[in-house]
Amino acid sequence: MFGSARDISFIKKINTELMENIIQQEVDYYKYYLQETKGTDSDNLYGEASSQKTYYTAVRLTCLLERGDQAYVQDDQFGVDVTQQMTFNFLKPKLREINLVPSAGDIVEVRGLYYELDQINENQFILGKDNDYGKSVGTEFGESLSIICIGHYTRATRLQITKARY
Repeated sequence: MFGSARDISFIKKINTELMENIIQQEVDYYKYYLQETKGTDSDNLYGEASSQKTYYTAVRLTCLLERGDQAYVQDDQFGVDVTQQMTFNFLKPKLREINLVPSAGDIVEVRGLYYELDQINENQFILGKDNDYGKSVGTEFGESLSIICIGHYTRATRLQITKARY
């Protein structure tokens, strides 16, 4: 009865307007570029990816942020360090438009701070169904609505991401 293509289109339109016109939280998303992250002979014996990661140019996205509390960790070698967890809620239709599939290791920048993604969850579905993997009644019922990514704070010096001067 509910869940037709028209209902799903309405829900996606409302969510998009809410995210882009009311919430308006924007982040820069750096996609990990595995093909350019090559190990050298001095890094390892088998040519595996080195610790020097390469990222695509950042893409600005709207999302809903859930900030975790900062925690301070005592390190015997370097002193006190700070850590923080952040949850990023992205609209899947918007990610699909730009052909972006989030994965662990990607970087999200929020207000000059960088977060490395650890977990990617896609478990919010309209009517509990996803047409990408549908094995049910028809092709017009249900859709995946969002992708939720959880990341931890990481230092910019560790990533070697630098901003160009304007």
